[in-house]
Amino acid sequence: MPSLASFNANNFFLRYKFSNTFPGDTSRKSLVEAVDGAIGYLPGTLGGYSLKNYIIWDSVRRDLASYALREPDGKLPDILCFQEVENIQAIRAFNQHYLGNHYPYSLLIDGYDPRNIDVGILSRYPIAEVRSHIDDTAGGGRIFSRDCLETTIELPGNDQITLFLNHFKSKLVKKNKGESTASHNKRIRASHNRRKKQAAKVDSLIKERFSGKHSTALYAVIGDFNDTPYSPYLKPLMNSKHLTDVIRQHRSEDDCWTYFWRTRNRVSQIDFVLASKALAQRIQARASANKSRRPHIERAGIAYKEGANGILDPKLIHFESDAVTKKPAGNPPVSKKAPFGFSRYQLVNDDWKNNISDHCPVKVWF
Repeated sequence: MPSLASFNANNFFLRYKFSNTFPGDTSRKSLVEAVDGAIGYLPGTLGGYSLKNYIIWDSVRRDLASYALREPDGKLPDILCFQEVENIQAIRAFNQHYLGNHYPYSLLIDGYDPRNIDVGILSRYPIAEVRSHIDDTAGGGRIFSRDCLETTIELPGNDQITLFLNHFKSKLVKKNKGESTASHNKRIRASHNRRKKQAAKVDSLIKERFSGKHSTALYAVIGDFNDTPYSPYLKPLMNSKHLTDVIRQHRSEDDCWTYFWRTRNRVSQIDFVLASKALAQRIQARASANKSRRPHIERAGIAYKEGANGILDPKLIHFESDAVTKKPAGNPPVSKKAPFGFSRYQLVNDDWKNNISDHCPVKVWF
């Protein structure tokens, strides 16, 4: 029974430890601190990954991730899909130092995101085919900055699954100092439209790739969509007759949240596993045979906000309106509070600021 997980690791950087100042200063105080005096040591070029020479941001978060990814069955997922990782060395180092070299296969293709956050995969099974979409264009511009990583993975029993791993455009568009409301709203609209364009492109990819095979092929659109299920900007995927949101299929409306925005103290579902018909049927069969194998959201590493009387329950958001987005037809449920007094790992209990990420790992069995 293979398992598949998605996790936005939140600024998962693998970077050098530097001295007091930035490289280029004449004092030479910014030289890379590397083993054996190897100035200018690049990841992977000398073999091995020494945590003495790198910052993996940060060790507490990686410890929490190593716990959470094993839930609820005590086993790491067979295929682990990441968002917000800096480079392939970061996920390889995580595999080596925190996951016991569980994964022999890894994949990441650098995209165009200015923060250098990409999508990547660790797998126990061979990666048989890769198609990158970082240079796909529409209207004179690139559609994806973080790639739609199309990957076919070989499974036991001469089977295979194709994943379309994504991290869509963020909704966060901060108003610049002195910027007019009209200008700000224009940028918000452009952000939404790019997310919708990304969703539509992924929809077209699966239609083209699996034409005539939608009822039998195992495939999934997976990752952080940076929007809620009722958003008009995700319609091309959420309304697809070929895809099933298996999280929402197996969990109640109020128990699908995967993301905690601590600053505003609210939660929502923005992480998804949209499964093909054949894959959704397999997931359904596993969940029916064993209730512990229904799609799982691991929240024990999520931090919280603390008030005078204890933990503050966050607002549960099923749809988020803004200056340019009207409430869609269908009337999503009214937002309410999400119970936040659930059990957490000791590291979080010791310090409520400790946090695995602002996202929860999501895991399915098929």
